Amino acid sequence: MQFKVFVINLDKSTERMAFMRQQLELLSIDYERVPAVYGKDLDDAEIHAVFNEKANLAKYDKVLNVGEIGCYLSHINCWNMMVSQGLDFALILEDDSVLNPELLSLIQSISQLPSSWDYIKLCHGRKQKKVIDSIELTELFSLSTCLKLPSSTRGQFVSLSGAQKLLASATPITRPIDIDIQYWYEKSLACYVVKPFPVLEADFESEICTLENRNNAKKHPVRRIWQKVCFEANVRINRNKLPDINQLKR
Repeated sequence: MQFKVFVINLDKSTERMAFMRQQLELLSIDYERVPAVYGKDLDDAEIHAVFNEKANLAKYDKVLNVGEIGCYLSHINCWNMMVSQGLDFALILEDDSVLNPELLSLIQSISQLPSSWDYIKLCHGRKQKKVIDSIELTELFSLSTCLKLPSSTRGQFVSLSGAQKLLASATPITRPIDIDIQYWYEKSLACYVVKPFPVLEADFESEICTLENRNNAKKHPVRRIWQKVCFEANVRINRNKLPDINQLKR
């Protein structure tokens, strides 16, 4: 089983990397640092190669800022590394993560699952999402399906098939990465959620908002309402595409 832990980290964010290094070394988990893409360093040609405002506004109610584009590209780099290295799966962490002390046992449990999964969410956003079905992974952790995935991409397992599916629809970038993953049905992703969440948010200021606050972007309220209605309808229409969690029972 070929597996790696990737930690996405900006070159200038040395404090964050030291924080992650200390946790991972304490847990005896080997990792590879992946230099994050700093959105402000992207020139117009690089942005236009991966981003189209018209496509963006067709799927999202705000024009993405350079921090959001850089964040998405950082995850794309991890997926490309997975494919080029032929990894069976990877744990991808952002550098503002508080790791559960039992993370190593979770990694070992995931490595024993059948290969019919694509993406396993390890963190949550502002709202908890309703669980549809669950199985036990370890004495501490369970694996669940959810119609609505939690937001945030602070921590996730991605399989090789998941990386390939994500790459197939990655560009042009149309939504922030944490929002885009919630549209699992568009990408035919077999997605799961680990609970209790083993990756929590550390007390660092958002680097995306440091570049340009998402909340300051021009809002399109009518578009937002319409997109929300479509999303709510689509997750229900695609309920039958949720993976059968019983297939992962060992």
